[in-house]
Amino acid sequence: MKKILVPTDFSEGAFNALIHAIHAADILNNSLEIIHAYSMPATGSNVMVDITDVLKKNAEEEMEILQKRVEDLEIAKNVEINFDTAYGSVVDVINRRASEDNVSVVLMGTQGASGITEKWLGSNTAAAARNVNVPLLAIPAERPYKEMERILFSTDMKVMEDAGCMEFVAKLAKMTKSEVKFLHVRKAEEQVDEEGYKKQVEAYFDDVNPTFSFVYNENIEAGIEETIKKEDPSLLVVVRHDYGFFQSIWHSSVSRHIINNASLPILVLND
Repeated sequence: MKKILVPTDFSEGAFNALIHAIHAADILNNSLEIIHAYSMPATGSNVMVDITDVLKKNAEEEMEILQKRVEDLEIAKNVEINFDTAYGSVVDVINRRASEDNVSVVLMGTQGASGITEKWLGSNTAAAARNVNVPLLAIPAERPYKEMERILFSTDMKVMEDAGCMEFVAKLAKMTKSEVKFLHVRKAEEQVDEEGYKKQVEAYFDDVNPTFSFVYNENIEAGIEETIKKEDPSLLVVVRHDYGFFQSIWHSSVSRHIINNASLPILVLND
């Protein structure tokens, strides 16, 4: 069985993401693995060992509290859920678990209450979007769960997205009975093969009839944000390429702004 990996820092923002994950697991017939990653920068060897032991003990105690809270949820009774803690950075732990286990998607909350919690949820989710090797779904901390209705897929159209990306979104749309719209924002002077792209996309969506929106805007991010306000999608999909616009997003401080200030869930796929 495929599983959804849910990193947590035990905050309310992370718990909100967990609610989304439980619903997603129920719809997709996946199990859940809830994981807390803990680590400490090297100081002195003896001090390091002592602090690590304390961190491990605290993490396990917090996880027991979370497990009891989750087990009280009615929706959780339909889903197989495992709870665990692991030493290491968030990104390293996610990638290690994703390679060892049958992980279909990583689901994380963004933004925290304050201080270190905000740093953990914000910077770690942005870092995961840049570096994690499986699909990552980022959930705004105060976004309540709603059934998915509309998926907005933002593309730069420089190359056709990987087949795996298209198949993942097509399956998601089919299982949630969602509409899919592909959005391309470009500057006025840029030329793209709109009809050719449409034909390639439609080949992946047998049971869904995707629509397309081609928007002119000198500011790509502004064009995406304006479309989100107009269309009110349930989910924004972006693909992390090894070049171009999205590479610049995922490799700069802008990524943190986009992840942390998003008003809707963002699914980051790897091409």
